[in-house]
Amino acid sequence: MNKIINIKYLFTGVLASFMMFSCNFPEDDEIFIPFEAGVVENPETLTQIIIARDDLSILETALRILEEETDTKLLSQLNLPNTNTTLFAPNDTAFQAWLDNSGIDAISDLNPDDIELVILNHVLVGQFASSDFVSGYTTSSVVVGPRDNPRNISMYINTANGVSINGESNVIDPDVQVNNGALHIVDRVIDLPVLLDFSIMDPSLSIFNDAVNFAQTARDEEGNGPNLRFRLVDRGASRTLFMPTDAAFNDLLVEQGVAELDELDSSLVADAIFTHLIDIAAITSGELIEIGRPFPIPSFKNELLFIDPNPDNLTVTDPNGRLANISSTFVDLTAINGVVHVIDRVLLPELE
Repeated sequence: MNKIINIKYLFTGVLASFMMFSCNFPEDDEIFIPFEAGVVENPETLTQIIIARDDLSILETALRILEEETDTKLLSQLNLPNTNTTLFAPNDTAFQAWLDNSGIDAISDLNPDDIELVILNHVLVGQFASSDFVSGYTTSSVVVGPRDNPRNISMYINTANGVSINGESNVIDPDVQVNNGALHIVDRVIDLPVLLDFSIMDPSLSIFNDAVNFAQTARDEEGNGPNLRFRLVDRGASRTLFMPTDAAFNDLLVEQGVAELDELDSSLVADAIFTHLIDIAAITSGELIEIGRPFPIPSFKNELLFIDPNPDNLTVTDPNGRLANISSTFVDLTAINGVVHVIDRVLLPELE
C-alpha cells in the first residue's frame, strides 16, 4: 500500500514555504555563512556543498540567478543553519540533458521565473534522509492556483528500487553529508507534472496512459483524431481529471467481456476519457465538498456528471448511473495544469 509523506495540512506547507523563500536574511557573519567562490574552505552547508562540487555547477548558476533576479533567495536560505529542507540536486549531466531536450543553450537563457519553478520543484519542506522515504505522494515547494486557494505541486516517490521521483529521476548519490538539511543527487531534472504524468509516474494508475494512447488511434468520419493527449498535457490549461485506477480498468474489461484494452472500440475509449475530464477549472475536493449538496457538472463534451459532496464518501456518477468513489487518500493530486482525483470505477459517456 502506498504511504503518504506529504505535509498533512496545506496551510502549514504554504506558510512554511512562504517563510522559507521570502524572509530577510541576517547580515551577521556568525549566522550568515559565506558562500562566495573562493571563501568556502570547508564546505558543510547545502549551499557550500553545491559550490564545492564540480558536478553541480549548472545548479549553482541557476541558484545565483534566483539570488540576483528574484525574491527567491534560495542560495542564501540553503546556507543557514537548520533549514529543515531536502534538496534533490540534478547534476550537470542531468541539467545539460534537460537543456538540450528543451532546445536551450544555457540555463541563463531561461526566464528567471521559469528557473524558479524548476528549482523549487526539487525542494521539499522537511529534512528527509533516503531511508525516510516510502512509496507515495509528497509535495514540492512549487505553489500554484489562486491566492485564496494555493496548492503545492504533487510529487510521487517510489522506493521499489532505490529512490525515484515522478518515474523519471533517480537518486544516484543519496545522503550527501551536510550539516543543515538533506541533499540527494539525482540523474534527471524533475519536470513540473501535467495531468497525464500521474499515470506515468504512479504504477497503480498506468493503464490510464495506455487508454489514452489507444484512444488516440480513434478517427471520426473525416479521419480526425480526438486530440485527447493535448488536453491532458496542455500546460496553459486549468482542468480537473477523475483518473481511474488500474483495478477499475480491469473491472471494465471484465464488464465488457474482453481481455485486452485494444479489444474495445477506440472511439468509445476516447469518449470515456473525455467523460473523466472537467474543462472549466481545477476543482479541489474541498471546493466540491463546500457546495454541500449533490450537483451536476459538465465533463469535457458536456456529458453531465453528478457529484455527491459527502465529506465521508465523495462520489462521482456518470450519465449511465455508474457511481465511482473518489479516493480520500489519492485526491487533489496537483499538476501544473490542474488537479487529479483518483476514482475506483471507469466512467462512460451516455450509452445508446
